[in-house]
Amino acid sequence: MLSRLAGSVFHVGSAVERADVVARMLDVYVVRPDAGVADEDGAVGAALGGVVGVAGPSRVEGRSATVDALALDRHEPASIAHAVGVARDHARRAREVVSTELWDCLDVTRSRMPRKVAVDRAHEFLGWVRERSALAVGVVEGDASRDEVWEFFTLGRSLLRCGLTARLLASTLVDASSSASWNTALRACGAGEAFRRGRDHHGVEAQDAAHFLLHDVHSPRSLAFLAARADDCLADVAPGCVADEVGAFRTARTAMDRVDPAEPGALRSAADRMAVAVGAVVGALDERVFAVAAPAH
Repeated sequence: MLSRLAGSVFHVGSAVERADVVARMLDVYVVRPDAGVADEDGAVGAALGGVVGVAGPSRVEGRSATVDALALDRHEPASIAHAVGVARDHARRAREVVSTELWDCLDVTRSRMPRKVAVDRAHEFLGWVRERSALAVGVVEGDASRDEVWEFFTLGRSLLRCGLTARLLASTLVDASSSASWNTALRACGAGEAFRRGRDHHGVEAQDAAHFLLHDVHSPRSLAFLAARADDCLADVAPGCVADEVGAFRTARTAMDRVDPAEPGALRSAADRMAVAVGAVVGALDERVFAVAAPAH
């Protein structure tokens, strides 16, 4: 598979997943926060900006400004609007290998992306973003052969969600000793309902929620599942020129698998190491695998 096509498919998967992850986190922590995460002084918005990768120092902002920056600012690389644009542009570049249904889904989503949303309508908008992201993923999962196109798309999705989930766990948004904080983190990662299913959620301990998000190998939202899927894809498609970064990622994955959620310091350290390792893998792929050489004159 040509490197430019592989890179475009990878970035489609990554951007689609970013739109979903940022929409969920923004909805849970800013638009409809639990009582324990009320954003009275903008600290939550600033912390969330650090989690999703806002460039530069995080500014203290109100709810409306945070929604504008992380959802609608087309010039902010960490925002939903920018991710949707990136997904659509890379799908256009890879039209020869992506399906018409995926292209149509991303093109329509980009054309319908609003430029302004009132705070009281933000929850509805973020739900629409999640639905459009799920539709794009469903098209690929339902139609694509399990070939290199699917592998690079899935690799982009898995690394993006793995990195942002690890950043969340390493941030001040998660209080490792609080059951309410862990339940909020589960909701922000899209794992809340799966965790509560079959449990008496009124009696859930912090360690149960933490173990589910960290170590449950059956939940596609857990770090263990995401890291394993990313590792499988890397084993299939990553060339030798990124072997060092892939090795560091596997070491970080092993450390994350062994971490005890009851030790907040160790948890944050391992999560931060995982986030750094994911960033290094993505950077190496961009620089050494997906980069297109400038034409010679």
